[in-house]
Amino acid sequence: MKRENLKNYDGKDGRPAYFAYKGKVYDITGSKLWRNGTHVNRHHAGEDLTDFMSMAPHAEEVLEQCKIVDTIDDEVAEDIFIDRMDRLRDWYRRFHPHPVTLHYPMGLFYFAAFMQLLYLIFRVSAFESAAFYAFIGATLTTIPAAVSGLFSWWVNYQMTLTRIFRMKIIFTLVMLVFGISGCVLRFLYPGISAGTSPLSFSYSALVFLNVPALTIVAFNGGKITWPS
Repeated sequence: MKRENLKNYDGKDGRPAYFAYKGKVYDITGSKLWRNGTHVNRHHAGEDLTDFMSMAPHAEEVLEQCKIVDTIDDEVAEDIFIDRMDRLRDWYRRFHPHPVTLHYPMGLFYFAAFMQLLYLIFRVSAFESAAFYAFIGATLTTIPAAVSGLFSWWVNYQMTLTRIFRMKIIFTLVMLVFGISGCVLRFLYPGISAGTSPLSFSYSALVFLNVPALTIVAFNGGKITWPS
């Protein structure tokens, strides 16, 4: 079977449901785990799932229950690419760059919002300074977290743009925009937190709004790790 023909077997509208794995085409038509050609709301029939299996909670032995109906004709041409991706995934599993880097902006954005809240209540300048420096650190560490997230998306999920990844990308960009805007405002107007102008309100809002934005990113990351 040609790789481009695999998409015709997507399990929808009565069509058979096939997927490819390491050059073999498996028939999962009628499986209760693949209703309408979809598995755990993430994987779809009619696709090559070779790169996704390494992230699955089960081993490839589960495929022994599936019927092999064909092979992918261009598998030899894909061997070098698959081997390279396997090595990258092995490196990723060893060092987990995205979970490691993500925890820095997670902790610092929450801490910045907490310190800014304490400052607005008690008007202690040390709280405001702590919030500002934490906000700078959170904004800066969002960059490596975003880069490692893109790397994970490419290596582990072939940049498949599902709703989960779309939400993570959108709200990561929101975090960066809010973070950079807040840092610039605070640099330009050092006493901005002490005022009552719309500009002062805007600065505090940027500090606080990154908390729900970050929470949405983290929540969708959890849905990848523990799909419903």
